Amino acid sequence: MNITFILDSASDYCVDHHTLSVPFVIVPLNITFKDGHFLDGVDISMDEFYERMAREENLPKTSQPSPQAFYNAFHSELEKGNELIYLGLSSNLSGTVQSAGIAKGMLDEAVQHKVHIIDTGTASAGIHVLLKEAEKLVQQGKSAEEIVASLNEKKETVLAYVLLETLENVKKGGRISAVQGAIAEFLNIKPLLSVQDGIVETVGKYRGKKKGLLKLKELLQEWKQKHPEKELFIIHSLPSKEEVIKEFGELFTFSAFKSISFTRFGSTIGTYASQNAIGFIFH
Repeated sequence: MNITFILDSASDYCVDHHTLSVPFVIVPLNITFKDGHFLDGVDISMDEFYERMAREENLPKTSQPSPQAFYNAFHSELEKGNELIYLGLSSNLSGTVQSAGIAKGMLDEAVQHKVHIIDTGTASAGIHVLLKEAEKLVQQGKSAEEIVASLNEKKETVLAYVLLETLENVKKGGRISAVQGAIAEFLNIKPLLSVQDGIVETVGKYRGKKKGLLKLKELLQEWKQKHPEKELFIIHSLPSKEEVIKEFGELFTFSAFKSISFTRFGSTIGTYASQNAIGFIFH
């Protein structure tokens, strides 16, 4: 039986540049600005999203796809005779996985066993790590059940670090006060965050971006020594891959890695990371 992978748009997977050899479907999250509602990646591009977010006083709101949206995607692929594996945005960050679970329950009982839902505990390129592992397992002829079991083990190793350029969106979102935000801006504070199993923690706060980048470099060197053969997954909210290389290339000596992928944050993570954030996915 063929396997189709279901993603949500918080995976930030770029359809236009994908290299997957397995079929996949992306279910979009919802984005709401003051004057309109959009389907992530369908009605609004990343560039449009960042441009609007930067000029509007209030943050946009993101919300999970409806159960009906997941049901439509599930039903369509099941009609083709495919088995499904959904790699979902961490339930600690969104209700997206729960929405997919409701959709599974809406299906005929005879086909529900063909839909497998994985709470990845991550987002963005963290999901890409699992997707690439899944692709290898498909090529090895593994069953859906075997793939799900393997990915549930693999997801425990996925860890993200992100250095924020600004706390403006954190302030807009009410996670810190205007006074705290003003003080952080005055002191040029750059927070370094870690994300594992959907839990966001502050690793450090640095006076100036260079100090934060040096900490990231230290973490990256330690990881590379332990895993010299692994692909480096870079996550960011700069305008392009070229901007990432231009601004950070010398410091991180990206050429030392055998393989590198670049993922720009979409609306779900970009809403809080804001512009010019950078980080890595360790796995």
